[in-house]
Amino acid sequence: MTSDRPASEATTETHAREPDAPQLPSAERLVNLTPHEVVLQATVPPGEGDDLDRAEPATVRLVAQGRFARVDDDASRLSQGWLNAGTSLIAVTRLRRSGKLKDLPRPEPGTRLVVSRVTALAARHRRDLVFPLGEVRDPAGQITGVRGLAAFRPGWAPAQWYRDRRTAARAGLAARPLGKEWLTGVLFAAATALLSGFLALIPGAADNALRHGWAGGGLAWTSWSSIGCLVAGGALLVAGARQWRRRTQILTERGTAYVIDEVAIPWQHEEKESVLADIKAGFARTLLVPGPGALGDAWQWQGDAESAACWDEKADALVRSFWAVHYNDDQVTRNALFTWAPWPVAMAFGARATARRRGLVLNVRQRPSYGAAGSRQELRITDPAHDFLRAAPPEPLEHSAPEHSVTCLRGHLTLSIESPATRHADQLPDSPSPGPVTPHGRSASPRLPLLLLVRTTHDAIGPVPLNLAEVPPVTVHVPERLAASVLPAGTHTVPVVEWRLDCASTPVPQLPWKAFPAAAEEIAGWVVAQAAAHPDHVVLLATRIPQELSVGLGIQLGQRRHEWPHRAYPVFYERGRLIVPDLMLGAESVTMERS
Repeated sequence: MTSDRPASEATTETHAREPDAPQLPSAERLVNLTPHEVVLQATVPPGEGDDLDRAEPATVRLVAQGRFARVDDDASRLSQGWLNAGTSLIAVTRLRRSGKLKDLPRPEPGTRLVVSRVTALAARHRRDLVFPLGEVRDPAGQITGVRGLAAFRPGWAPAQWYRDRRTAARAGLAARPLGKEWLTGVLFAAATALLSGFLALIPGAADNALRHGWAGGGLAWTSWSSIGCLVAGGALLVAGARQWRRRTQILTERGTAYVIDEVAIPWQHEEKESVLADIKAGFARTLLVPGPGALGDAWQWQGDAESAACWDEKADALVRSFWAVHYNDDQVTRNALFTWAPWPVAMAFGARATARRRGLVLNVRQRPSYGAAGSRQELRITDPAHDFLRAAPPEPLEHSAPEHSVTCLRGHLTLSIESPATRHADQLPDSPSPGPVTPHGRSASPRLPLLLLVRTTHDAIGPVPLNLAEVPPVTVHVPERLAASVLPAGTHTVPVVEWRLDCASTPVPQLPWKAFPAAAEEIAGWVVAQAAAHPDHVVLLATRIPQELSVGLGIQLGQRRHEWPHRAYPVFYERGRLIVPDLMLGAESVTMERS
């Protein structure tokens, strides 16, 4: 449910909450001192005892007050000249930096003033000024709202400046290369040897100094050698201690590496062991998250009739296993996630692990790959991790991946939906009967699918080639429950829409790691828009994307559960067949659980 709250002034209210729940901030008024209406994405304050993560989305509209707080340009004017643009002359005014403002009222307790970014920057000494941040645009590129508000750090705040600098410095540690451990050992060993030499020489040198003076009596070499050993040994000891401290700080900042190893068929044992050894050496701790197969079940993520029907419950088991491992780890340090899993499992894990557990943030790291996204054999631990959170909007995709462009295609294809119960039937039912109740307690009936394709590499998705006009009739295999309650068995003409990453050069280069958050954000918004344009369809999602992007797309799902399509399922290519495993990737899959 989305609620619009048109208001010239808006407040956020405080409600009583559980002892372990984070407290809401005190209520404050918002007064819009910009020349236009400000549309804010927000959430409805939860009621007593409700989880903040369950809050419903809302839209807050701040009507302009008719009073425009701004920098006084007239008072800061220096001179005026002209700019020759070739076909015309344009006036150019030189201004001095000025903190003189017009129509900005005095601070009032409990009131925040919404102003422009320039005004807030000119009045950094004011703690009551906020400005819109995070533009939301429609398909035409027009701004329709903002994701939130922001404020500058006050101009004179030494304690806050120190905290910010310290936080930034610690965050930068994780990206620094880890010093060689053997070098630390060599430094300590050399320091120990030199200081031992000093301790061996100094008694004789001191006794000689009492009798003949320093370096007298023919012991000049011994006397000065003891001092040299002391100085050199002390310097090496300090260097070794700094090297050890720096290495410890970097490992602490990188935190714990969680490894989800559910499948890696193309990998040789030696290759994986080498990568895992590098991960263990690069983080303070490395924890393997045991999957369903490691917990005693004879389980693999396969597309046969028996296995495909169990993907959903096995994905939940994987998430619970991660929670158990994470619970016993240090909750303060960062985490790093390395994933080997089929892309639907990676996406379901990202969605359920974060959306069902309040406050959990996954810092996704890139691992070597030999899969569909291309070969990448180097493990770059110094690359920053991505949490795929929407609180801080990522850099736009056209900026983070300037070589790439997004192409959206659409068409129709003939899709045959086949289940074990209908595979050998002579006739398929003309109209499927209403299905049973879904695992989440909602009654379901079959609906025609909407096939969404996402490709960051120019490769076919099973029998679906790059040219949608040449797609032959396609057959997907579904478990019996889905054929009875979600997807109508039989042959249908269904809409297909594709989000594709293109490039002017051939072959298409890999998507840069820094562009993954922007790609996840754009793909998620595209999925939401396509599902909204086809409200009576069940979304089937087929992809050729890296697993890290699959995890990020799942994290996006968890943050967009109020707008994400209610029912969505993956299409997975395995052993020459397209299968739709019983693995929910819709909004119904991320119902909340208490931490």
